[in-house]
Amino acid sequence: MKQIVRDKGMKILDFARQADFSNQIAHYYFRKEAIKRSTLLEFCTMLGISLDEFYGWTHPRRSLPLPAQDLHHGRRLDEMIEEKGLNKTRLANRMALSRRALYNLLEKPVFTPDQLKKVCQVLEISQKEFIGGSAEDGGAELADSETWKDKYYKLLEDYNQALLEIARLREIVSAAS
Repeated sequence: MKQIVRDKGMKILDFARQADFSNQIAHYYFRKEAIKRSTLLEFCTMLGISLDEFYGWTHPRRSLPLPAQDLHHGRRLDEMIEEKGLNKTRLANRMALSRRALYNLLEKPVFTPDQLKKVCQVLEISQKEFIGGSAEDGGAELADSETWKDKYYKLLEDYNQALLEIARLREIVSAAS
């Protein structure tokens, strides 16, 4: 988590402020070996990444497919905004940009890898879809693995809760004896 915060260009203090807790609590979470999935999901949402991206994080500048020669990223984004019927002000807020910055982005012929990643996250599409590939390229297989992964993590959380409850009940029984 700490590496992702650094790669995103944030300071730990900024992360703590954004999460609405103290610097010490932020460091506490960075030192923890295991974080509840729900808390982790909140942090990922706050950082603008998915859980999959969190688990597979190596570095933000992963190699991206080169855009087609005639693809203008800004125009493509504008088309997608129209297709999805999105409000540009709300979209800018979700991307943590000013409206002016969003309009500047719409004029850019090629986005940086970070900009492309952010746009795709906010639009909830893959980079391949944005650049022109179809969503069907392995989408069903990915969705199926996502479903199983989510079920696994949910069961793991339930199991941990059950263990805590058993320990609590044992304490009550031993105290009553």
